[in-house]
Amino acid sequence: MPEPTSLLIVDDEPDIQNLIKRYFSKLGFLVFCAGSGADMDQVLAKQPIDIVLLDVCLPDTSGIELLPRIKQHYQVAVIMLTAQAKTEQRIAGLNQGADDYLPKPFDLAELHARINAVLRRNEAIADKQIELKQYRFQGFTLDTRTRTLCYKKQNIKLSPAEYDLLLVMLKNPNTVLDRDYLMLTTRGRPASAHDRAIDVRMGQLRKKLFLETQGTPLFSTVRGGGYMLDCEVLVL
Repeated sequence: MPEPTSLLIVDDEPDIQNLIKRYFSKLGFLVFCAGSGADMDQVLAKQPIDIVLLDVCLPDTSGIELLPRIKQHYQVAVIMLTAQAKTEQRIAGLNQGADDYLPKPFDLAELHARINAVLRRNEAIADKQIELKQYRFQGFTLDTRTRTLCYKKQNIKLSPAEYDLLLVMLKNPNTVLDRDYLMLTTRGRPASAHDRAIDVRMGQLRKKLFLETQGTPLFSTVRGGGYMLDCEVLVL
């Protein structure tokens, strides 16, 4: 099953947050909300996000000012939302890197169509780049072309589930990822109350990488949080 699309709504109007969240949650999106630029930073630091709906007018800053910072630090698509549909404002947002622009009020079906269009466009770009993508960390190389993991020119056998889990961790180094998110992104479903599948896979992955590095721990367990990859990752 495909990974659920993660959506972050950055808007200080609770009614708009709730309206969009209900609509897209029913469509299977993983939805997060933020009412200010500071709240947005906290969510982006903790959760991998695919697309941001960014209101131009926020209580602590302007969405136009936030946009360059988002694009510099995160690989995420951004659709700007505004109640002031001025041409110069749209041009400023697009020039700063916005993927699309939608004036308020908007139709939720149109917003959904625009999100799909942006994601398809970004996915097409990513597909062209994935043939060259490698993740290098602590002497290891994970090659997405061949789905292989190597350490000092020796192949390390991974199950499909272990590979998927490792890839998610490599895409989010030094970031705490909770069990529900890891289950959703690797298996396409949330973890049940007593589901220990992620813990089992993480244990297997830890053991294989621990043996190769002769005892250097790469993953940490954050109590009440989840797991984190504790190393720098070079993406080629």
